[in-house]
Amino acid sequence: MSAENIVIVESPAKARTIGKMLGANYRILASMGHVRDLPEHSMGVDIENKFEPQYEITKDRVRIIKELQSAAKGATHIYLAPDPDREGEAIAWHLQEILKKNSKAEFRRVTFHEITRAAIDRAFKTPGKIDMHLVDAQQARRVLDRLVGYKISPLLWTRIEKGISAGRVQSVALRIVCEREREIIAFVPKEYWDFNAEFSSQAGASPIDFKTKLVQIDGQKAEIGNADDAGRIATAVRGAKNYSVASVDIKPVSRSPYPPFITSTLQQAAGGLGFSASATMQLAQQLYEGVELGEGGPVGLITYMRTDSVAVAQEAQSICRDYIASTHGNEYIPAKPNFYKSKASAQGAHEAIRPTDVSLTPDKAKDFLDARQLKLYTLIWRRFVASQMASAEQKRTTVEVEAQAPDSHKYRFRAVATVTTFPGFMKVYKASETEQDGDSQAPSALAELRTGQACKLAKLETEQKFTEPPARFSEAMLIKELEANGIGRPSTYASIVKTIQDRQYVLREKGRLIPSELGFKVNDFLVSSLPELFQIQFTAAMEEKLDKIEEGEVLWTAMLEEFYGSFSKWLDEVKNAGAPEGDKAITLLNLLDKVRKWAAPEKAGRRTYDDSKFVKSVREKFDEDGKITARQWEALLNMAVKYADQISGLETSGEKAGFSEELASARERVSVAQARREETASSSEDQAKYTEIFSLFEPVQWEKPEKRGARSYDDGKFFASLKRQAESGKLLSEKQRAVLSRLASKYKEQIKDYEKLAELLGVSSEAAEGDAANPAANAEKNAEIEALLTPLAQVKTWAEPVKKGPRVYDDKAFFESLSRQHQQGRKLSDKQVAALKKLASKYSAPAAPAD
Repeated sequence: MSAENIVIVESPAKARTIGKMLGANYRILASMGHVRDLPEHSMGVDIENKFEPQYEITKDRVRIIKELQSAAKGATHIYLAPDPDREGEAIAWHLQEILKKNSKAEFRRVTFHEITRAAIDRAFKTPGKIDMHLVDAQQARRVLDRLVGYKISPLLWTRIEKGISAGRVQSVALRIVCEREREIIAFVPKEYWDFNAEFSSQAGASPIDFKTKLVQIDGQKAEIGNADDAGRIATAVRGAKNYSVASVDIKPVSRSPYPPFITSTLQQAAGGLGFSASATMQLAQQLYEGVELGEGGPVGLITYMRTDSVAVAQEAQSICRDYIASTHGNEYIPAKPNFYKSKASAQGAHEAIRPTDVSLTPDKAKDFLDARQLKLYTLIWRRFVASQMASAEQKRTTVEVEAQAPDSHKYRFRAVATVTTFPGFMKVYKASETEQDGDSQAPSALAELRTGQACKLAKLETEQKFTEPPARFSEAMLIKELEANGIGRPSTYASIVKTIQDRQYVLREKGRLIPSELGFKVNDFLVSSLPELFQIQFTAAMEEKLDKIEEGEVLWTAMLEEFYGSFSKWLDEVKNAGAPEGDKAITLLNLLDKVRKWAAPEKAGRRTYDDSKFVKSVREKFDEDGKITARQWEALLNMAVKYADQISGLETSGEKAGFSEELASARERVSVAQARREETASSSEDQAKYTEIFSLFEPVQWEKPEKRGARSYDDGKFFASLKRQAESGKLLSEKQRAVLSRLASKYKEQIKDYEKLAELLGVSSEAAEGDAANPAANAEKNAEIEALLTPLAQVKTWAEPVKKGPRVYDDKAFFESLSRQHQQGRKLSDKQVAALKKLASKYSAPAAPAD
């Protein structure tokens, strides 16, 4: 293998597919996505220096970067081949910035929208350079999101709850979901009545029976809003004797095919298969990066899946038209190829999502794909082929029957029937299985009726109904709403929807998105405090500015300067909201000057709270600029209550200065906090017990942190947090003590006096040992578990993690956790074995792909 030509892509799957196409003259390496980012624990943006990002190599990419640097040293050419969009261009740029310091190789950028031999050959024959406009657009978005998150999240910590965060675009998505939920809550159902009538008429020797619906009364739309009116009208309709055909209208209807998929429409359509937006993108990525097709080796089955363009390459269009003609006949291809118009903001260089080889039908591909991959491939293949087919031709017959009733009102009923005379694209693709011909009654029978022909009312049914509130958003519906409002782009839709669920601001129940109580609180605070920033129109305008940076029309630093000017002003307004007037602040600070005996500094966890030092720092800052923040004011009021016995005239001065009510609120806060401290405070006996418990854990060597789904489990870190809590004088909760007992059982081999520890924790060492004394039973159970784990280890594609309330159900992470537990010789509980059986059953017989 030559080391002279290095190719760097994002993933191992993409590397394998491209590697087999390029051959031995190229060494293919994977960066595993982004390699540099803004730092985790600081803002990482130098605002004063034109918003310069302070990038650092991400922790889990350090080893990969070392490998790439080592490979780059001996290379003559380095081909940067990440995905063809902003994120991919940024990855390529970061790689070049890092590797050029240790390599004299020539860097070349290669882009392709499908991973086929022809596309790869073309890309490597015509390499280019990194597009800095694309990179700048990505940098601008990243810095923009960091500024908003870093500056606003602390406001949420003080106003709502510690540890939560705000996002520039995600918060607008949350707003949309919350506003829809409030519409639903405020909705008042309105009563209405449907009138469905069956008529019969004679056409020659054969009677014609047909169903109709009341549509007009005296030429106006029929609107019946209560039972009294419904009863009166029903009596009148039944009493009418002169029903006749008022009109017969037969007209042809042409139905055009749908355009091929873009990211948002694919995510919406895949929702009908039960796939979340994230699952759809995960499966599409697998199809794009390459699938083994037997002896032919791996090949990408679809074009790049992050796109907002409905354009199709002329070559692909011609091949598809030939396929349609040979498979279905020339009548199924339109005289001129179908062209679809993309949005103005669509990236012109991109194509729609389509199969790379239209001759690879879903039936031919099924042996190489798992059930979920096949369902998505089928959906993409059918939609694309249909998009290049002729329109469907239909005949719609509309008949209206009218009579003047005894109440002197004219009542008109309508029947509609549609028949498909030529299926066109519908032979291959329907948006849903319910998309059939319009009515069950035969259009041919309705067409035999003639104007003026007498009809007889055979049956009348009335039905009370109520208007429905707006539907809650599904993931697909929310993405459609975001796209309609110009919020987000193909690469961000799935992450936006996922983030608001991961943060537990939005819950997913029966496929619908419902704001949590926390979500409502966050949204209400953000919208009321920063209305301009979280306006839907403002967010859409920012997306347009990012597009202009990408097109080279706007400098990214100029856009950030303009934004930050407004953003800083909005932030100051929020921070100063609730801050006291100068007179109030001076009065309270002067009163606190009377305190002579301050409490000793108090250590809580890693922080030390020093009342005297705090008041002094606030006083010095106030003397300097005359400002006190709302948070500082609240803290000073709490101090005044705490040291009230040393402050003479507190009540009188507070009343004169106008903060007596605020003092009363502070008194209540301090009282509640004190009661809570007393409830959780540990006694000296508890303290001695905790000291002994934690000392017995000292020899333990903790296992490395383990990632399960979105969460990371770190035994050592968790133990340290419990220890800090106990040392600060707080009792451990029942749940925390239970976890501590489990840790003791897990690491019992490293604990010298395990029996003593079990006794202190209140658990039996025998119970903790489980049924180790029964090896025969254990062997039988182990064999059962092995039989369940073995087939699950062969599963290629796992279902997307699902969030239900605060919990995340992740099949893959759950399987891997149980597998590790079993391999380490740790017993699985009966509950875990039962869950494993369910999991094995779920993946044992994949469902047949949907048509």
